[in-house]
Amino acid sequence: MNYDASSANSSRPPVLAHLHNAPTAQGLTIPYLTLCHRGRRSPVWGAIDPERYAVVLGLRLCQVCGEALGKGEGPGNQVVVFIRPQDWLRGIGPEPGLHPSCAAYSTRGCPMLAGRMPTYRSNAVAARITPCDDPGCECHQWTMPDPESTEAQRAGKPADPWYSALIDARDYEIIHVDGDESSPSGYGVRLREVPILRLRKVRGTPDNEPTVLDMVAAALDLNRLADGL
Repeated sequence: MNYDASSANSSRPPVLAHLHNAPTAQGLTIPYLTLCHRGRRSPVWGAIDPERYAVVLGLRLCQVCGEALGKGEGPGNQVVVFIRPQDWLRGIGPEPGLHPSCAAYSTRGCPMLAGRMPTYRSNAVAARITPCDDPGCECHQWTMPDPESTEAQRAGKPADPWYSALIDARDYEIIHVDGDESSPSGYGVRLREVPILRLRKVRGTPDNEPTVLDMVAAALDLNRLADGL
C-alpha cells in the first residue's frame, strides 16, 4: 500500500528496526514500491514505480521493505495482503504482499489505511510528467500510467474499505487475470481457494455498511472459536 505522507498527522509510527536503513521522507519509511526521484529521498506519494512493481511480484518481495517473503512454515513465514471487497469477489488482489510487521507499520503510517484520507490522491498520476530540476533523474523519462491500470482508475475516487488478509507464505501466488467491465487485466495475488488465516478490517467507509469481507471475517472467527472448544 503506497503512502501519502502529505495527509499524515503528527503521530507517525516509529520506524521499524529492520527499516532503519531504508530511505525516509516526512518521518515515514518510503515503501520500496513507491516511485521516487533520484536518491529515493523525494517520493511521489501515491504513485507506484512500475519497474519495482514487476520485480516485487516476480521475486516475491515485500512491497514495503523490498526483502523476500517467507516460504517455509511458522509465524515468520506468513504474508499479509491488503484487499478490498471487489478484489475478493474477483479472486485476485492487486496489492503485493507484505511481511506482517511491515503490514502493521503500514496500517498506522499509511493515511489511506488509517482512514485519514477520504479519497485517493488525484495528483499522483500527474506528478509523473512533472520532472524535477535534476538532469540526471530518471523522472524525465516517466510516463503516465495506463488509463486502465488500478492506479489510474483509483485517482481522485472515494476511498474503499480495506482489509488485511493473513495467509501462509506457501499459498502466496501471483496470477494473471483478464480484464472485465469493471476491472483491468493484470497480475496480482491469487485469493480464490486460498486459506485465510486471519481477516481484519483496517479501514471502513463513512457509512460503514457491512461488506462480503465482513461476513467472511465473521465466519473465520466462528471457526476459530469452534476449534477452541
